[in-house]
Amino acid sequence: MHNRLFLKSSIRNLALGLVSLSLVSCGGNTDDLEAWVDTIKAKPPGRIEPMPDVRVYQPHDYSSAGLRSPFAVMELELEQQLKLLHDGCDEAIRPDPDRRREDLERYSLDSMEMVGTLNRPDKEWGLIRMTAGPISGNVVKVQSGDYLGIHHGQILGISEQQIEISTLVPDSKGCWEKRTVYLTLAEG
Repeated sequence: MHNRLFLKSSIRNLALGLVSLSLVSCGGNTDDLEAWVDTIKAKPPGRIEPMPDVRVYQPHDYSSAGLRSPFAVMELELEQQLKLLHDGCDEAIRPDPDRRREDLERYSLDSMEMVGTLNRPDKEWGLIRMTAGPISGNVVKVQSGDYLGIHHGQILGISEQQIEISTLVPDSKGCWEKRTVYLTLAEG
C-alpha cells in the first residue's frame, strides 16, 4: 500500500515538473516569430482560383440479360464455326502444353547476345550474355535442344558464329507458325 502511494506521488511530481518546464521554455524570446507574422500579414492577399466545374454524374445501366453467360456450354453452331476456323491449322506445329518451361524462356531473344562457344570432343555449348532484365550481364551456357525466348524457342544448332533457334509464333488465324531465328556472335 505504501509503495502505491509513493509511486502515485512520484508520478504526480514528475508530471508537474514537466508541465512547469514546458511553460518556462515557451516564455523565451518571441521577437523572431512576431517579425515573421508581421511580414506575412503585410503581404497583399493572393488571388483564390475559382472552383473547377463539377461534372454531373451520368449513371450507366448495365444489362447482361441479352448476353451469353461465360459459364454456359457453348452453342453447337458457334463451336462448329470456331472449329472451321481452326481446321486450317497444322496440329503438329504447336507448343507442348505439358513441357516444363526453362529459365531462359522468361526473357525475349532481344535481351540476349551470343558471345562465344565452348567445345569438347563430345559436346558443344553456346555462350549467351543477357543484355537486359534482372540477370543483365550474366553469361549463360546453352546447348542444342535447350529452350529460350518467350516464343517457345528451341536451339537447333550451335556454330562458332551463330546459334540457330526454332520458334513458334501465333498467327492471325489462331494457329502456330514455325520460324527460324539466329543469334549471331556479338562483335567486340
